Amino acid sequence: MEDSEWIYMLEKMQDIKYFSRVMILRATKEYQIPAEHLELLSQLAVSNEKLTPRSLSKLMNVNKTIISRIIDKLNSMGYLTKTKDEKDKRSYFISITELGKEQLDNIYKHYLGPIYDLRRKLGEENFSELMTRIEEANVKINEHREDFK
Repeated sequence: MEDSEWIYMLEKMQDIKYFSRVMILRATKEYQIPAEHLELLSQLAVSNEKLTPRSLSKLMNVNKTIISRIIDKLNSMGYLTKTKDEKDKRSYFISITELGKEQLDNIYKHYLGPIYDLRRKLGEENFSELMTRIEEANVKINEHREDFK
């Protein structure tokens, strides 16, 4: 095949997969929390707004049914609470509990260790540049996804 562009792109895809696999640690028995559960708790911990299942679904780009299951599981574990919306009785807000914050504190070092290590090795300027490019790529990917909806 004369056009080797697909070979180059395949190599780049493999580079991205390797980077993701190395940077994103999986849940371990010690922490007993899947990555999507951790992401939801993290969203709650850093948000300055009241979040609903729908807003979490959009933020995380995850189906609302899956978000509802995660919320139910984390609620049963005592990591978050549901508060009825006084204006719309059918809706509710989600907030992280002290136990949920404690769980996040306990596992951040585990999950964030690789990104802290990368920042230290790259240096602040190169790390910031990498993160800027990743954020730009995420915007473009989301724009492309919107075109197909």
